[in-house]
Amino acid sequence: MKLKTNGTKTNWWKWACLLILAINVAFVGVIASRLIQVREPAAQIITSKKSKSVKVGTVSTTREQLNDTVASYLKDYQTKNSSYNVYATSSAILFEGTYTFLGYEVPLYIYFQPSRLESGAIQLKITSFSVGTLTLPESEVLKYLKSSVDLPNFVEVLPKESVININIQNIKNDAGIFLKATTIDLVGDQFNFDIYKKNS
Repeated sequence: MKLKTNGTKTNWWKWACLLILAINVAFVGVIASRLIQVREPAAQIITSKKSKSVKVGTVSTTREQLNDTVASYLKDYQTKNSSYNVYATSSAILFEGTYTFLGYEVPLYIYFQPSRLESGAIQLKITSFSVGTLTLPESEVLKYLKSSVDLPNFVEVLPKESVININIQNIKNDAGIFLKATTIDLVGDQFNFDIYKKNS
């Protein structure tokens, strides 16, 4: 038995040319898509805000080292009429000084509980105080402190709130470096600060 053919002959050359043309078009398409495609999409254009400061390190200190640093810094603020000490104990920050009342030297002790503010400042909240044997409101003691004691310009006394804010992030120096408190732990004897450098 013989198969019948309807008289059309398959043109193999025509199909071979179309196949080669399709392969060439696919090859050009793949190459074009690879050239246009971004290699790493996450690394396209990174736009970063220019921050005002850059963190350059961290410093940890103990109560003794902190007391030595504060005492050294406050030497410039001592006068004949106004001398005082500020130091940390295992339970409080203590301001110890004297003031003259009717010609008499009256001892002044103010106990503070420290905490860290979001800005990196240290806030001292009055827990107790003694002014000789006088009983005075906390706000009056802080008003006296604010008006009579020579304090650094980064120390903010807020008598109405019975707090003192120590804005250590505002301490001026030639290097443009400042600190922000991260841990203030009197009991654990742990004081940590981040060090920042101001951008020009």
